[in-house]
Amino acid sequence: MTETPLLTRVARNPWGSLRRGGAWLLWYLKEIMGENAYLHYLESYERRHGTREGAMGEREFWRDHTDEQDRNPKARCC
Repeated sequence: MTETPLLTRVARNPWGSLRRGGAWLLWYLKEIMGENAYLHYLESYERRHGTREGAMGEREFWRDHTDEQDRNPKARCC
């Protein structure tokens, strides 16, 4: 089975393509800004412990995250 060319898929469903592009851009910006750090922490915690039970809450995570940045400053923009 051959894959449909990109232009054909966009022509069939331009709003779907725009929505996917917007979702990708939003994900990318969140990754750059570090907004997805808590989600990455939860995924990592679950891989290591087999459950999310016992993981820090989001508020506790961000407090610990910023405290760690203050304790160990690294080159960053802000």
